[in-house]
Amino acid sequence: MSGRAWSVGRRAFVVIPAALFVALLTQQRLGAQDEQDATQTPGVRLMQVGPEDKGASYDKSSYRVQILGVNTPKKANQDVLSPSGTPEALTPTQAPAPEVQDFEADQQDETPTIPAPGFFPSDLTNPDNGPVVTTGQSNPLYVNCLPGCWGNPADFLSHFSRSGFAHVTDEYVGSTAIRRYQLGQGGQLTYPVLAPLSDNDLLNIVHAGARALGNKPYHSIFHVFLPKGTDVCMAGTSDCYSPDNPATFVFCAFHASVTFSDVGHVLYTVEPYQNVGGCSVAQPSPNGALIDSTANVLSHELIETITDPDGTSWLARNSLVVYGQEMADLCETPFFQYGKVLVGAKRYAIQPEYSNKHHGCVVKP
Repeated sequence: MSGRAWSVGRRAFVVIPAALFVALLTQQRLGAQDEQDATQTPGVRLMQVGPEDKGASYDKSSYRVQILGVNTPKKANQDVLSPSGTPEALTPTQAPAPEVQDFEADQQDETPTIPAPGFFPSDLTNPDNGPVVTTGQSNPLYVNCLPGCWGNPADFLSHFSRSGFAHVTDEYVGSTAIRRYQLGQGGQLTYPVLAPLSDNDLLNIVHAGARALGNKPYHSIFHVFLPKGTDVCMAGTSDCYSPDNPATFVFCAFHASVTFSDVGHVLYTVEPYQNVGGCSVAQPSPNGALIDSTANVLSHELIETITDPDGTSWLARNSLVVYGQEMADLCETPFFQYGKVLVGAKRYAIQPEYSNKHHGCVVKP
């Protein structure tokens, strides 16, 4: 996704006693239920957001966010910056939509055919040798709901860890090692939602995950899954994930990084509920709308975290048409219309990824 960064300040909230009582009672009940359910969810640890997580000290200059915008058709009147610095129309010939192939088992060894004109306006560059994630471990954090609320995204992460699809990152991270992106331990927690969550709330959750599960900078990746009906807004802005409020509905998800004073540099993605208009994949899809919509956005954010963890590494820099876009941004299609992609032993409707090697969008190296 194209890079955007917000400076973040802590906010104080005043809640009337009755509302606070209801919130605490609800959290207590959810916590009791989660404690029972967590014991039945293999690989998931029950966690809490404690006082040490709320307001944890971090370096504000290190906080970087790159959002995945709500998906709409890329029309000819989309505004971009021209070389003169003024808006101009983006024509279809300037940004051709990627062709997505349906890879069946007997086609696994074929090199993808790149559609005409054979390249996008810009390959990706990393002139300052910014960091990448050469090996990593994904830790899903499930907030206020069980993994099934998102179609069990750990299943996708497990398939990703042993897939050829993961190797689309080889050319950017300088490694061809197999199974270098593993599924780690998950965390399950409750968090009061009295209004749209802010990114400050998400930092509380991420810190709790890093503290409970352990954090290895540029190796650990935390994925925060938010249940249906939970909105998120960037502090001090009207940029939100808010399907219930189209006026502020700007993004589907984002990946970010921040350096806490105690647990160090943390990489994470935020994955609100994706089976909503503007974020879901076109139907029909191999596993249905919930599973494939979750997997599509999760793969987008995971791969961009791997190749551009801090918004300083592999980006399109050589064309104003797509300036600042990341590996997955270049290969989005209107309405997320994607074919089946074999990931490990399972097929998902997920987007391809941009390859400098092929100068186009691919699902394998």
